[in-house]
Amino acid sequence: LKIISSNVIPYRKIEVKDFVTHFKNRYNFFKDILKERKELANLVSINKIGNNRSFSIIGLVASKRITKNKNLIIEVEDLTGKISVLIAGEKEELLKKSKEIVLDDVLGIKCSGTGKFVYANEIVFPDSFILEKKKSEHEAYAVFISDMHIGSKLFLEENFKRFLKWINGEDVDSTMAEKVKKIKYLFVVGDNVDGVGVYPGQEALLLIKDLREQYKKLAEYFKMIPSHIKIIMCPGQHDSVRVPEPQPAIGEDFAKELCEMKNVYLVSNPSMVEIEAGDKKHGIKVLMYHGASMIRNWIDEIEELRVGKAHINPSKIVKYMLRHRHLSPTHSSNVYVPSEKEDMLIINPIPDILTTGDLHKSDVDVYNNTLIICCSCWQSTTPFEEKVGNQPDPCKVPLL
Repeated sequence: LKIISSNVIPYRKIEVKDFVTHFKNRYNFFKDILKERKELANLVSINKIGNNRSFSIIGLVASKRITKNKNLIIEVEDLTGKISVLIAGEKEELLKKSKEIVLDDVLGIKCSGTGKFVYANEIVFPDSFILEKKKSEHEAYAVFISDMHIGSKLFLEENFKRFLKWINGEDVDSTMAEKVKKIKYLFVVGDNVDGVGVYPGQEALLLIKDLREQYKKLAEYFKMIPSHIKIIMCPGQHDSVRVPEPQPAIGEDFAKELCEMKNVYLVSNPSMVEIEAGDKKHGIKVLMYHGASMIRNWIDEIEELRVGKAHINPSKIVKYMLRHRHLSPTHSSNVYVPSEKEDMLIINPIPDILTTGDLHKSDVDVYNNTLIICCSCWQSTTPFEEKVGNQPDPCKVPLL
């Protein structure tokens, strides 16, 4: 097991210049990727468009609006200036593609026109591609869970105990017993405890009202898991760390017992780990992201996801993340801390597996050879889920 990235941004005063640096770093990263794309011929910076009739630009989306004629106008900027780009309503395929543009995306646009107003002929997203799926040299298994919400009255304890019996090979048939013996990794993708004071009125739904006691109970459960299984755990919004992303790993201040366990690896949200890595070969890269941006950044902003009820099939949302190569591009849709060096919510490198939680729905799919695993939950329907009409899909465990 290798931890490729587990981000920690130290506590410091955040100023406007930090956000400027954050977006410059994002723009430069995607510019380097997009300028290699063959579709973007005759690339120019915005301040040098001049009288070119056919050209391409790479820009960050500053605004977008629909005109009364059903055209879409987006304003994009690079490090030299801004320009308005019109996507004509009669170009149906292009307009359909443009509907997935979100604010602060960095994308390539094949254009025609001159001056301060140009027309889009093609839109190019950064996108994610893996040429072939990686495999380990020996047969091994990984298990994916999330959203246990330990401490909640709605925690499905009996079901979780059945999972613990299963992972110990108890009450399983001989075929499954052979697979269970080969489990080497357990990924736990956030909202591990229910937390305290996460939302108004939460106390009435808590069985364990002390945050440290919630983690102590979680450690008790983890100690029932065979010690040869490596447990890799990241936080979510309910955990004992700050909400802004990247969230640091859960620490000793609240989870001393977990920190002392030798087979538990506490990582940030998001984080990238590599499993089954040999001395001379790359292993399988797993990107863990709890998924706070799924509703606010993606479903709220993209019509296809809203109409298609993507909260029921969260892998649809993850495909957009991979196509845009960003977990949460739009400023203010999700709380984050800007880094001085890089945008830590960029998907880099491209993972072999991207696993999420948050929506309490089990879903599995593939996008350009990246395996998507959206985890289930261990909590029955909360009053909030009932209010918004969300039906959780609890206690399902993907075995890879």
